[in-house]
Amino acid sequence: MTGMMLACLALLGATSTWCSAYIAWRDPAMAQARTSPGQRIAFMRVNTPARTADIRQADCQADATLSMIGDGRVMQSSSHAVRVFASGEDCRRIAHGATMQVLGRLEPSRFGKVSLWMICRSEESVTMIRAPNPVQSAVNILQERFLAVTDSLSDQGRVLVPGLTIGLLGQEHVVASGHEAVDATYAGLLEDRFARSGIMHLMAVSGGHFVLVGTLVRRLAAYAHAPRWVAAVMASGAFLLLSALVYPSDSVVRALIMGLLGAAASLAGRRSQALNALCWTVVSVLIASPAMAYSYGFALSCAAVLGIVLFAQSMARRLRTLLPGGMADAMAVTIAAQLLTLPIQVMMEPQLPLLSVPANLIVSPVVGGATMLGLAALVAAAYSAKLSFALAWAASVPTAIMERCAQWLGSSSWAVMPWAEGWRGALLVAACEALIALAMVVARRRRQRRGMSVGETGTPYHRRWLDPIALWVRQVPEAFGSGGHGTFRGS
Repeated sequence: MTGMMLACLALLGATSTWCSAYIAWRDPAMAQARTSPGQRIAFMRVNTPARTADIRQADCQADATLSMIGDGRVMQSSSHAVRVFASGEDCRRIAHGATMQVLGRLEPSRFGKVSLWMICRSEESVTMIRAPNPVQSAVNILQERFLAVTDSLSDQGRVLVPGLTIGLLGQEHVVASGHEAVDATYAGLLEDRFARSGIMHLMAVSGGHFVLVGTLVRRLAAYAHAPRWVAAVMASGAFLLLSALVYPSDSVVRALIMGLLGAAASLAGRRSQALNALCWTVVSVLIASPAMAYSYGFALSCAAVLGIVLFAQSMARRLRTLLPGGMADAMAVTIAAQLLTLPIQVMMEPQLPLLSVPANLIVSPVVGGATMLGLAALVAAAYSAKLSFALAWAASVPTAIMERCAQWLGSSSWAVMPWAEGWRGALLVAACEALIALAMVVARRRRQRRGMSVGETGTPYHRRWLDPIALWVRQVPEAFGSGGHGTFRGS
């Protein structure tokens, strides 16, 4: 029944995605950008904090949702997503959660998942119509205080501590006037080294942050002997607070929904099932926001979780025969996540990170501690800059280990291997992984056959992946044939 429900919801999600794409294509803003790009006046709600721009024509950028678009004389309603590029003092006027009036050139995007750009050609192009609500204003102030604290750290701390904590690298922060920006050359080189060594995913808020926070909350609740419903409510509140404090991203959406589903299962007295939670998360997100179907960040996050759920446990069991337990578990999680994310990564960047497994093994012992220290510094910034700096400095010590690892492995000529680009490269990676998996299965079965003693008779049973389906097909008619009171044998 659950499988049938998920299949129906998947079909509904696919239909919703197609309908949303058609509606977005017919949106007045997209129609104007497609047929007559040019200067427009737009009213919009800002969905992200301002960060340094990806293009040279602007200093900063932010993502927003349009409400009105036009030339000043004729205005039309719109609900399309847009990326705003601004310069100078306009960057200070962009606030997460605010409603803005923007004057700029509307055009189709040149790259990225947001299909519309609005580029402000001069300053004084951004006007705040309505300030963020009090909660969002408090979050914006807290983030600015935390980033101001990290500005006093060393270069690697300024870059990595904010990235590890809230998902915004230090060089991406729009620096206020009077403050010195991070050395662009050093920051760019460090980012490249992290990408080449295969540990760039640490600079994005994902499920790891939610697992750490959830574990802390559960231990505190157990220490206080709190009832189950209190622990579930505390975990839900912690997840919502964490998602509000970090930089909004598609991986945060996935982690938040799965965390809330796990808390709901705990509240109901049931064991959380990661695979079911992931399926419900994907389907619900695609129905609510079909544009997420085109998000690399959401796809990578879901693929990593799926790989860990399906393969990590069995891999760790086999690796423990060769490696110590902790190292075997860390390597199993890394390999399992990369099995399904690698084809997507190749579509983004046509290269294979050959040293990602040893790089992740080196940094895995310090990631959790650095993350918790960074989150503590973020919270402490609300009431004590000195305590926040002390915690941020402590977080910069393990991030220095990450920097050394990235510089060492990322600078190697063996760090990456060029690969075919686009969907052909992704299919080639998937085919290679399938062949390796097939070879391992064949080798394991041959070892099992050789291990049989000479005196044994018969053929050993090997479960095939089709066996559960065949058993279900045989038993369903029997169950319904007995008036619906039959039971499934072997369940």
